[in-house]
Amino acid sequence: MHLRPVFAETDQARIKLLIRDNPFGLLITAGARPEATHIPFVLEEREDGFVLSGHLAAGNPQCAALDGPALAVFGGPHAYISPSWYLTQPAVPTWDYAAVHVSGRLRPLEEEEEIARALRTLGAHDPGFDLDALPEKFRQAMLAGIRAFTLTPERVEAQWKMSQNRSAADRKSVMAALRGQGEPLAAEVADLIAATLPGAA
Repeated sequence: MHLRPVFAETDQARIKLLIRDNPFGLLITAGARPEATHIPFVLEEREDGFVLSGHLAAGNPQCAALDGPALAVFGGPHAYISPSWYLTQPAVPTWDYAAVHVSGRLRPLEEEEEIARALRTLGAHDPGFDLDALPEKFRQAMLAGIRAFTLTPERVEAQWKMSQNRSAADRKSVMAALRGQGEPLAAEVADLIAATLPGAA
């Protein structure tokens, strides 16, 4: 990720919250050729940070790279920013967004209980799904059809591009324009801009 210091985010709580709120990420590996798969991730807190877990379909060729380096990419709220919203002119169009890149080492999960634990955690948000209530034959076939893994972060990069390179007056004008759209995603971006204003808690 090309990190500009003015946009770089280092607050671990904010970074982890973005991943939890936007868990459907992109797993990227580079073996014989680059591979990428869109999958849901689970973030698990550890004493020294966090670990990500997920799984691929057993037939996915990317499974061959589950014991090497990888990059997980997460995108948060984003919105087009019109130059007409700035008080300071001239200006050009841009896009405000939040994103997190987590690079590290993959470890395949091979023990059935490890895999089942990861799946229970992934399905915890759905009270209608109980892995352990599935018929044993179906459950075993499902477990055989996936390849689960963990990704231990070695580098975490986060960019909150929220108009920090503009004046406070310009940023407040952008916030007002975004909120005026009446769209939830635009309002989320406005909230993130507000959270990065000087003096914001």
